[in-house]
Amino acid sequence: MTETKPAKTPARVGPGGHRARMRQRIRVAGAHSLADYELLEVLLFASTPRRDTKPQAKALLATFGSLEAVLEATPAALRAAGLGPRGVAVMGVPGEVAQRLAHADLRGQVVFTDMAVLLDYCDRLPATEPDGMRLFYLDSARHMLADEVVPAGLAPAQCRTVLARALELHAVSLIAVRDMGQHAPPPPQSLPELRFLRMLHAHARLLGLMFQDCLLRGAGQVVSMRALMEH
Repeated sequence: MTETKPAKTPARVGPGGHRARMRQRIRVAGAHSLADYELLEVLLFASTPRRDTKPQAKALLATFGSLEAVLEATPAALRAAGLGPRGVAVMGVPGEVAQRLAHADLRGQVVFTDMAVLLDYCDRLPATEPDGMRLFYLDSARHMLADEVVPAGLAPAQCRTVLARALELHAVSLIAVRDMGQHAPPPPQSLPELRFLRMLHAHARLLGLMFQDCLLRGAGQVVSMRALMEH
C-alpha cells in the first residue's frame, strides 16, 4: 500500500505573508537593505493592520518626491496626500526621533536665561504648522526638560494633558510659543487658545507650577500674552 505523504503547507500569501517576509529581511539583512518605499511600507504597518501598504507607500513617494520629503511633510500635507489620522501620526515619529537625536546635545543643556535665548532656540527648530503651539517645560534652573507641541482638543483636555506631562517631567515652569510663520500675530485677545491659556495659567499655579508666558511670533514680531493670561 502506497503511503500518502502529507501535503506541504502553502507559503503564507497576502499582506500578512508579505509583512512576515519584510520583517525577516530586516532581521537577516538589516533595515538598510530596504528600498525607500519598503521603509515607508514598514512604517505604515502600524497604522494599517490588515491591508497591503505598498501602494500607499509608493503613492507617498510619488507625491513628495523622496523619503526625506515624506518624513518632513506637515500633518496637513500628509492628510492631503490621503493618509488617515493613524498614518499621519506614524509618519511624524521618525522625523521627531531624528530631530531629537540631532539636538540631543541641546536637550537638558539649553538654559532659557531670558526670552531672547528662547526665541533664538525657536529659530533653529523646523517649521511647524501655523496652528501649532509649542510648550517648553523647564526645571528650577531654567534648563529645558522638553519642548512639545500641544495636542489639539478642547481646553480642559489640553490643560490636563500639559499639566500631567509637567508633573511627569518634574517641571517647575512652563512657557508657550505660538508660531504664526510668515503672518503677523493677531490681536492676543482674539487668539482661539486664550481660554486654554488662562485655564492652564490658573491650574498650574494651584499645582505650584509657574506658567511664565505665551509668546506669539511671526513676520518678525513677538507679542506677549502674559497680561491676558492673568485675567
